Amino acid sequence: MRRRYIAAAFFAFAVLAAQAKKITDESIKSFCRDVNAAIMTVATDDAKQAKFDDEAKKWGQVNELNQITDEQVEALFDAGGMTLDKYMRRWLEPILAQRAETDASFAFLQWKYMPENDGFMHSDKEIAALMRFLNDDGLQQQIDRHPAYTQEVMEALSTMKDANWHTQGFPEAVIRMMQSKLPESSVMECVKAFNSVARVDVIDATYRETIRKACVSQYEMLEKSLENARKQKTCRENIKYLNGPFACGTLVGSLAPELHFLRAFKQEGDEVANPAIKTLADLKGKVVLLDFWGTKCVPCVQAFPEMAALQKHFEGKDVVILGVTSLFGYFVDTPNHRTVQCRNNPEKELNCFPAYMKGMDVNWTIAVSEEDVMNTDFGVLAIPHVTIIDREGKVRHNAINVDNEEKIKLIEELL
Repeated sequence: MRRRYIAAAFFAFAVLAAQAKKITDESIKSFCRDVNAAIMTVATDDAKQAKFDDEAKKWGQVNELNQITDEQVEALFDAGGMTLDKYMRRWLEPILAQRAETDASFAFLQWKYMPENDGFMHSDKEIAALMRFLNDDGLQQQIDRHPAYTQEVMEALSTMKDANWHTQGFPEAVIRMMQSKLPESSVMECVKAFNSVARVDVIDATYRETIRKACVSQYEMLEKSLENARKQKTCRENIKYLNGPFACGTLVGSLAPELHFLRAFKQEGDEVANPAIKTLADLKGKVVLLDFWGTKCVPCVQAFPEMAALQKHFEGKDVVILGVTSLFGYFVDTPNHRTVQCRNNPEKELNCFPAYMKGMDVNWTIAVSEEDVMNTDFGVLAIPHVTIIDREGKVRHNAINVDNEEKIKLIEELL
Protein backbone atom coordinates (compact mmCIF):
# COMPACT_ATOMS: atom_id res chain seq x y z
CA MET A 1 0.00 0.00 0.00
CA ARG A 2 2.83 2.39 0.98
CA ARG A 3 4.57 1.72 -2.35
CA ARG A 4 1.37 2.46 -4.23
CA TYR A 5 0.93 5.77 -2.34
CA ILE A 6 4.52 6.84 -3.08
CA ALA A 7 4.13 5.89 -6.72
CA ALA A 8 0.89 7.85 -6.99
CA ALA A 9 2.38 10.90 -5.32
CA PHE A 10 5.40 10.78 -7.62
CA PHE A 11 3.12 10.46 -10.62
CA ALA A 12 1.04 13.45 -9.50
CA PHE A 13 4.21 15.56 -9.02
CA ALA A 14 5.45 14.46 -12.44
CA VAL A 15 2.14 15.48 -14.01
CA LEU A 16 2.31 18.93 -12.37
CA ALA A 17 5.94 19.31 -13.39
CA ALA A 18 5.08 18.33 -16.93
CA GLN A 19 2.25 20.88 -16.94
CA ALA A 20 4.50 23.70 -15.68
CA LYS A 21 5.84 25.96 -18.38
CA LYS A 22 9.05 27.88 -18.58
CA ILE A 23 8.53 31.53 -17.76
CA THR A 24 8.60 33.82 -20.79
CA ASP A 25 8.58 37.59 -21.23
CA GLU A 26 5.07 37.39 -22.63
CA SER A 27 3.79 35.35 -19.67
CA ILE A 28 5.26 37.96 -17.29
CA LYS A 29 3.54 40.82 -19.12
CA SER A 30 0.28 38.86 -19.29
CA PHE A 31 0.42 38.06 -15.56
CA CYS A 32 0.97 41.70 -14.62
CA ARG A 33 -1.88 42.83 -16.90
CA ASP A 34 -4.23 40.25 -15.37
CA VAL A 35 -3.28 41.13 -11.80
CA ASN A 36 -3.65 44.85 -12.43
CA ALA A 37 -7.10 44.26 -13.88
CA ALA A 38 -8.08 42.02 -10.94
CA ILE A 39 -7.09 44.41 -8.16
CA MET A 40 -8.83 47.30 -9.89
CA THR A 41 -12.16 45.57 -9.19
CA VAL A 42 -11.79 45.88 -5.38
CA ALA A 43 -11.30 48.84 -3.07
CA THR A 44 -9.61 47.78 0.17
CA ASP A 45 -5.95 46.87 0.64
CA ASP A 46 -6.88 43.47 2.08
CA ALA A 47 -9.08 42.70 -0.91
CA LYS A 48 -6.34 43.80 -3.33
CA GLN A 49 -3.83 41.57 -1.53
CA ALA A 50 -6.26 38.63 -1.74
CA LYS A 51 -6.80 39.20 -5.47
CA PHE A 52 -3.05 39.37 -6.04
CA ASP A 53 -2.43 36.21 -4.01
CA ASP A 54 -5.08 34.34 -5.99
CA GLU A 55 -3.64 35.39 -9.36
CA ALA A 56 -0.07 34.69 -8.22
CA LYS A 57 -1.03 31.21 -7.02
CA LYS A 58 -2.64 30.36 -10.34
CA TRP A 59 0.31 31.72 -12.30
CA GLY A 60 2.78 29.80 -10.13
CA GLN A 61 0.92 26.55 -10.77
CA VAL A 62 1.48 26.73 -14.50
CA ASN A 63 4.92 28.38 -14.56
CA GLU A 64 8.24 27.09 -13.25
CA LEU A 65 8.56 29.75 -10.58
CA ASN A 66 11.42 27.92 -8.87
CA GLN A 67 13.39 28.25 -12.12
CA ILE A 68 12.87 31.99 -12.51
CA THR A 69 16.01 33.87 -13.61
CA ASP A 70 17.37 37.08 -12.15
CA GLU A 71 16.48 38.92 -15.37
CA GLN A 72 12.89 37.65 -15.10
CA VAL A 73 12.61 38.87 -11.50
CA GLU A 74 13.61 42.34 -12.70
CA ALA A 75 11.15 42.00 -15.60
CA LEU A 76 8.31 41.20 -13.18
CA PHE A 77 8.97 44.32 -11.12
CA ASP A 78 9.37 46.45 -14.26
CA ALA A 79 6.08 45.20 -15.71
CA GLY A 80 4.26 45.45 -12.37
CA GLY A 81 5.42 49.00 -11.70
CA MET A 82 4.62 50.85 -8.49
CA THR A 83 1.08 49.47 -8.48
CA LEU A 84 2.21 45.90 -7.84
CA ASP A 85 5.53 46.59 -6.14
CA LYS A 86 4.57 45.84 -2.53
CA TYR A 87 2.59 42.74 -3.51
CA MET A 88 5.49 41.44 -5.62
CA ARG A 89 7.92 41.91 -2.73
CA ARG A 90 5.82 39.84 -0.32
CA TRP A 91 5.13 37.14 -2.93
CA LEU A 92 8.71 36.69 -4.09
CA GLU A 93 10.43 37.15 -0.71
CA PRO A 94 10.71 33.43 0.20
CA ILE A 95 11.78 32.48 -3.34
CA LEU A 96 14.49 35.15 -3.45
CA ALA A 97 15.71 34.20 0.04
CA GLN A 98 15.98 30.54 -0.95
CA ARG A 99 17.79 31.26 -4.21
CA ALA A 100 20.10 33.74 -2.47
CA GLU A 101 21.69 30.90 -0.53
CA THR A 102 23.40 29.61 -3.67
CA ASP A 103 23.30 32.50 -6.17
CA ALA A 104 24.83 35.92 -5.45
CA SER A 105 22.68 37.67 -8.05
CA PHE A 106 19.62 36.55 -6.06
CA ALA A 107 21.29 37.78 -2.86
CA PHE A 108 21.36 41.21 -4.47
CA LEU A 109 17.73 40.88 -5.60
CA GLN A 110 16.73 39.66 -2.12
CA TRP A 111 18.23 42.86 -0.71
CA LYS A 112 16.84 45.14 -3.42
CA TYR A 113 13.27 43.81 -3.28
CA MET A 114 13.10 43.06 0.44
CA PRO A 115 9.76 44.37 1.79
CA GLU A 116 11.70 46.37 4.39
CA ASN A 117 13.89 48.08 1.76
CA ASP A 118 12.44 51.53 1.14
CA GLY A 119 15.59 53.00 -0.37
CA PHE A 120 17.28 53.55 3.00
CA MET A 121 19.55 51.07 4.76
CA HIS A 122 17.95 50.32 8.11
CA SER A 123 17.78 46.70 9.19
CA ASP A 124 20.23 43.91 10.02
CA LYS A 125 18.29 41.76 7.53
CA GLU A 126 19.16 44.15 4.70
CA ILE A 127 22.80 44.27 5.74
CA ALA A 128 22.99 40.45 5.85
CA ALA A 129 21.60 40.10 2.31
CA LEU A 130 23.91 42.78 0.95
CA MET A 131 26.93 41.16 2.63
CA ARG A 132 26.02 37.82 1.05
CA PHE A 133 26.27 39.52 -2.34
CA LEU A 134 29.50 41.42 -1.58
CA ASN A 135 31.26 38.39 -0.08
CA ASP A 136 30.49 36.03 -2.97
CA ASP A 137 33.54 34.37 -4.52
CA GLY A 138 32.27 35.42 -7.94
CA LEU A 139 31.70 39.09 -7.07
CA GLN A 140 33.74 40.34 -10.04
CA GLN A 141 31.70 38.17 -12.41
CA GLN A 142 28.51 39.58 -10.88
CA ILE A 143 29.78 43.12 -11.34
CA ASP A 144 30.73 42.42 -14.96
CA ARG A 145 27.38 40.78 -15.70
CA HIS A 146 25.22 43.30 -13.84
CA PRO A 147 26.88 46.75 -13.97
CA ALA A 148 23.84 48.38 -12.41
CA TYR A 149 24.11 46.30 -9.23
CA THR A 150 27.16 48.06 -7.82
CA GLN A 151 25.77 51.46 -8.75
CA GLU A 152 22.66 50.71 -6.71
CA VAL A 153 24.83 49.52 -3.82
CA MET A 154 26.84 52.76 -3.93
CA GLU A 155 23.65 54.78 -3.80
CA ALA A 156 22.36 52.70 -0.89
CA LEU A 157 25.56 53.20 1.09
CA SER A 158 24.95 56.95 1.09
CA THR A 159 21.74 56.37 3.10
CA MET A 160 23.21 54.11 5.77
CA LYS A 161 22.86 54.85 9.44
CA ASP A 162 26.09 55.19 11.37
CA ALA A 163 25.44 52.03 13.39
CA ASN A 164 25.31 49.85 10.28
CA TRP A 165 28.96 50.60 9.53
CA HIS A 166 29.80 48.78 12.77
CA THR A 167 28.18 45.53 11.66
CA GLN A 168 30.90 42.90 11.87
CA GLY A 169 32.47 42.30 8.48
CA PHE A 170 30.49 44.98 6.65
CA PRO A 171 33.28 47.56 6.09
CA GLU A 172 35.52 44.77 4.81
CA ALA A 173 32.79 43.66 2.39
CA VAL A 174 32.41 47.21 1.07
CA ILE A 175 36.18 47.53 0.66
CA ARG A 176 36.18 44.29 -1.36
CA MET A 177 33.69 45.83 -3.77
CA MET A 178 35.54 49.16 -3.89
CA GLN A 179 38.76 47.37 -4.84
CA SER A 180 37.11 45.40 -7.65
CA LYS A 181 37.12 46.44 -11.30
CA LEU A 182 34.04 48.64 -11.41
CA PRO A 183 32.07 49.89 -14.43
CA GLU A 184 32.05 53.60 -15.16
CA SER A 185 28.56 54.16 -13.77
CA SER A 186 29.61 52.71 -10.42
CA VAL A 187 32.89 54.59 -10.23
CA MET A 188 31.06 57.88 -10.71
CA GLU A 189 29.09 57.04 -7.53
CA CYS A 190 32.13 55.98 -5.45
CA VAL A 191 32.34 59.25 -3.59
CA LYS A 192 28.88 58.59 -2.12
CA ALA A 193 30.21 55.49 -0.39
CA PHE A 194 33.09 57.46 1.05
CA ASN A 195 30.84 60.29 2.21
CA SER A 196 28.75 57.79 4.13
CA VAL A 197 31.87 56.60 5.96
CA ALA A 198 33.09 60.17 6.47
CA ARG A 199 29.95 60.99 8.47
CA VAL A 200 30.70 58.22 11.00
CA ASP A 201 32.88 59.73 13.72
CA VAL A 202 33.81 56.49 15.48
CA ILE A 203 34.47 54.20 12.52
CA ASP A 204 37.92 52.61 12.44
CA ALA A 205 40.26 55.11 10.77
CA THR A 206 41.87 52.28 8.80
CA TYR A 207 38.55 51.44 7.10
CA ARG A 208 37.94 55.09 6.23
CA GLU A 209 41.42 55.51 4.79
CA THR A 210 41.26 52.25 2.81
CA ILE A 211 37.93 53.22 1.26
CA ARG A 212 39.26 56.72 0.50
CA LYS A 213 42.31 55.34 -1.29
CA ALA A 214 40.17 52.84 -3.21
CA CYS A 215 37.92 55.69 -4.39
CA VAL A 216 40.91 57.77 -5.50
CA SER A 217 42.32 54.81 -7.41
CA GLN A 218 38.98 54.18 -9.15
CA TYR A 219 38.68 57.82 -10.26
CA GLU A 220 42.29 57.99 -11.43
CA MET A 221 41.91 54.87 -13.57
CA LEU A 222 38.58 56.05 -14.98
CA GLU A 223 39.87 59.52 -15.86
CA LYS A 224 42.64 57.99 -17.98
CA SER A 225 40.12 55.92 -19.94
CA LEU A 226 37.59 58.69 -20.60
CA GLU A 227 37.30 60.93 -23.64
CA ASN A 228 34.37 62.96 -22.36
CA ALA A 229 35.77 66.26 -20.99
CA ARG A 230 32.88 66.82 -18.59
CA LYS A 231 33.29 63.40 -16.99
CA GLN A 232 37.06 63.87 -16.80
CA LYS A 233 36.46 67.11 -14.92
CA THR A 234 34.12 65.32 -12.50
CA CYS A 235 36.80 62.70 -11.85
CA ARG A 236 39.41 65.39 -11.17
CA GLU A 237 37.08 67.23 -8.80
CA ASN A 238 36.35 64.03 -6.87
CA ILE A 239 40.07 63.22 -6.68
CA LYS A 240 40.76 66.72 -5.36
CA TYR A 241 38.04 66.32 -2.74
CA LEU A 242 39.21 62.84 -1.70
CA ASN A 243 42.79 64.08 -1.34
CA GLY A 244 41.69 67.19 0.55
CA PRO A 245 42.06 67.80 4.29
CA PHE A 246 38.49 66.86 5.19
CA ALA A 247 38.56 63.54 3.35
CA CYS A 248 42.04 62.73 4.67
CA GLY A 249 40.89 63.41 8.22
CA THR A 250 43.44 66.20 8.77
CA LEU A 251 41.08 69.21 8.74
CA VAL A 252 40.29 69.50 12.45
CA GLY A 253 43.38 70.60 14.35
CA SER A 254 45.11 72.03 11.27
CA LEU A 255 45.21 75.48 9.72
CA ALA A 256 41.96 76.18 7.92
CA PRO A 257 42.09 75.88 4.12
CA GLU A 258 42.28 79.36 2.64
CA LEU A 259 39.20 81.13 1.32
CA HIS A 260 39.41 84.04 -1.11
CA PHE A 261 36.57 86.55 -1.02
CA LEU A 262 35.24 88.53 -3.98
CA ARG A 263 33.45 90.90 -1.64
CA ALA A 264 32.26 91.12 1.96
CA PHE A 265 29.17 92.88 3.35
CA LYS A 266 28.28 94.13 6.84
CA GLN A 267 25.43 96.35 8.00
CA GLU A 268 26.60 99.46 9.79
CA GLY A 269 23.63 101.52 10.86
CA ASP A 270 21.42 102.16 7.84
CA GLU A 271 24.15 101.30 5.37
CA VAL A 272 25.79 98.09 4.21
CA ALA A 273 29.56 98.50 4.11
CA ASN A 274 32.22 96.35 2.46
CA PRO A 275 34.73 95.24 5.11
CA ALA A 276 38.29 94.79 3.85
CA ILE A 277 38.24 91.00 4.17
CA LYS A 278 39.97 89.33 1.25
CA THR A 279 40.97 86.00 2.80
CA LEU A 280 40.50 84.02 6.00
CA ALA A 281 44.03 85.04 6.96
CA ASP A 282 42.70 88.60 7.41
CA LEU A 283 40.70 87.32 10.40
CA LYS A 284 43.61 85.71 12.24
CA GLY A 285 43.56 86.60 15.94
CA LYS A 286 39.77 86.25 16.10
CA VAL A 287 37.57 83.23 16.66
CA VAL A 288 35.62 82.70 13.42
CA LEU A 289 32.37 80.84 12.90
CA LEU A 290 31.90 80.02 9.21
CA ASP A 291 28.33 79.45 8.10
CA PHE A 292 28.33 78.06 4.55
CA TRP A 293 24.98 78.97 2.99
CA GLY A 294 23.07 79.98 -0.16
CA THR A 295 20.07 82.19 -0.89
CA LYS A 296 18.18 79.22 -2.37
CA CYS A 297 18.78 77.03 0.70
CA VAL A 298 15.61 77.08 2.84
CA PRO A 299 17.25 75.55 5.96
CA CYS A 300 20.02 78.16 5.67
CA VAL A 301 17.53 81.03 5.67
CA GLN A 302 15.55 79.42 8.49
CA ALA A 303 18.75 79.51 10.60
CA PHE A 304 19.10 83.31 10.17
CA PRO A 305 17.54 84.12 13.59
CA GLU A 306 20.13 81.88 15.25
CA MET A 307 22.96 83.60 13.39
CA ALA A 308 21.57 87.01 14.34
CA ALA A 309 21.40 85.95 18.01
CA LEU A 310 25.01 84.72 17.89
CA GLN A 311 26.15 88.01 16.38
CA LYS A 312 24.34 89.95 19.11
CA HIS A 313 25.77 87.72 21.85
CA PHE A 314 29.38 88.20 20.70
CA GLU A 315 29.12 91.85 19.63
CA GLY A 316 32.28 93.71 20.67
CA LYS A 317 34.28 90.51 21.28
CA ASP A 318 37.03 88.98 19.16
CA VAL A 319 34.52 86.79 17.33
CA VAL A 320 33.47 86.99 13.69
CA ILE A 321 30.26 85.34 12.51
CA LEU A 322 30.88 84.96 8.78
CA GLY A 323 28.27 83.71 6.34
CA VAL A 324 30.16 82.23 3.38
CA THR A 325 28.44 81.81 0.03
CA SER A 326 29.44 81.90 -3.63
CA LEU A 327 28.07 83.06 -6.96
CA PHE A 328 25.28 80.88 -8.40
CA GLY A 329 24.24 82.79 -11.51
CA TYR A 330 20.96 83.69 -9.83
CA PHE A 331 19.88 85.28 -6.55
CA VAL A 332 16.81 84.22 -4.56
CA ASP A 333 15.51 87.55 -3.28
CA THR A 334 13.36 86.26 -0.42
CA PRO A 335 12.16 89.67 0.88
CA ASN A 336 10.67 90.48 -2.53
CA HIS A 337 9.58 86.91 -3.36
CA ARG A 338 11.49 86.71 -6.63
CA THR A 339 14.55 85.16 -8.23
CA VAL A 340 16.98 87.47 -9.99
CA GLN A 341 18.78 85.91 -12.97
CA CYS A 342 22.48 86.89 -12.91
CA ARG A 343 24.11 84.40 -15.25
CA ASN A 344 27.46 85.69 -16.55
CA ASN A 345 26.89 88.88 -14.58
CA PRO A 346 28.68 88.55 -11.22
CA GLU A 347 28.43 92.27 -10.45
CA LYS A 348 24.66 92.14 -10.73
CA GLU A 349 24.56 89.21 -8.29
CA LEU A 350 26.93 90.91 -5.83
CA ASN A 351 24.81 94.06 -5.92
CA CYS A 352 21.80 92.07 -4.68
CA PHE A 353 23.31 91.48 -1.24
CA PRO A 354 22.93 94.90 0.45
CA ALA A 355 19.14 95.17 0.00
CA TYR A 356 18.75 91.46 0.82
CA MET A 357 20.67 91.84 4.11
CA LYS A 358 18.51 94.79 5.13
CA GLY A 359 15.32 92.97 4.23
CA MET A 360 16.34 89.81 6.11
CA ASP A 361 17.83 91.60 9.15
CA VAL A 362 21.26 90.07 8.55
CA ASN A 363 23.43 91.71 11.22
CA TRP A 364 26.49 89.47 10.75
CA THR A 365 29.12 89.60 8.00
CA ILE A 366 28.47 87.96 4.64
CA ALA A 367 31.36 87.07 2.31
CA VAL A 368 31.16 85.78 -1.26
CA SER A 369 34.03 83.38 -1.89
CA GLU A 370 35.81 82.54 -5.12
CA GLU A 371 35.65 78.91 -3.98
CA ASP A 372 32.35 77.08 -4.42
CA VAL A 373 30.17 77.14 -1.31
CA MET A 374 30.10 73.32 -1.51
CA ASN A 375 33.72 73.52 -0.43
CA THR A 376 35.53 70.19 -0.76
CA ASP A 377 38.37 71.18 1.57
CA PHE A 378 35.92 71.81 4.40
CA GLY A 379 33.85 68.76 3.46
CA VAL A 380 30.72 70.79 2.77
CA LEU A 381 28.43 67.99 1.62
CA ALA A 382 25.26 69.97 2.33
CA ILE A 383 24.37 73.45 3.52
CA PRO A 384 24.06 74.97 6.04
CA HIS A 385 27.48 73.77 7.21
CA VAL A 386 29.12 75.32 10.27
CA THR A 387 32.85 75.40 11.05
CA ILE A 388 34.61 77.06 13.98
CA ILE A 389 38.20 78.35 13.66
CA ASP A 390 40.37 79.44 16.59
CA ARG A 391 42.50 82.59 16.96
CA GLU A 392 45.49 80.87 15.34
CA GLY A 393 43.49 80.01 12.25
CA LYS A 394 43.11 76.32 13.07
CA VAL A 395 39.86 74.41 12.54
CA ARG A 396 38.57 73.27 15.92
CA HIS A 397 35.07 72.08 15.03
CA ASN A 398 33.64 71.16 11.62
CA ALA A 399 30.17 70.30 10.34
CA ILE A 400 28.67 70.90 13.76
CA ASN A 401 24.93 70.51 14.12
CA VAL A 402 24.14 71.96 17.53
CA ASP A 403 21.96 74.70 18.96
CA ASN A 404 23.13 78.21 19.78
CA GLU A 405 23.78 77.38 23.42
CA GLU A 406 26.33 74.75 22.41
CA LYS A 407 27.84 76.99 19.72
CA ILE A 408 28.33 79.75 22.30
CA LYS A 409 30.03 77.27 24.64
CA LEU A 410 32.38 76.04 21.88
CA ILE A 411 33.30 79.59 20.86
CA GLU A 412 33.83 80.88 24.39
CA GLU A 413 36.22 78.00 25.10
CA LEU A 414 38.45 79.43 22.35
CA LEU A 415 38.43 83.04 23.54
